Amino acid sequence: MEKFSDVRFKQRAVIEFLTVEKVPPIEIHRRMQAVYGDQRLDVSTVRRWVRRFKDGEVGQADLSDKTRG
Repeated sequence: MEKFSDVRFKQRAVIEFLTVEKVPPIEIHRRMQAVYGDQRLDVSTVRRWVRRFKDGEVGQADLSDKTRG
């Protein structure tokens, strides 16, 4: 089984790709639900990542989880 952080990284990459393809956040969430099931990101999280990608706030290196202290 994959680590949860690896699954989230992959989902963020999917969000980035589909955002460039101009897929709406709700459709991205629907597709990820079909693939990742219970491990999918919440729709509000998908919307937040889409906004960050559109605003240019996120680079490829930023897809990983940040260490929390």
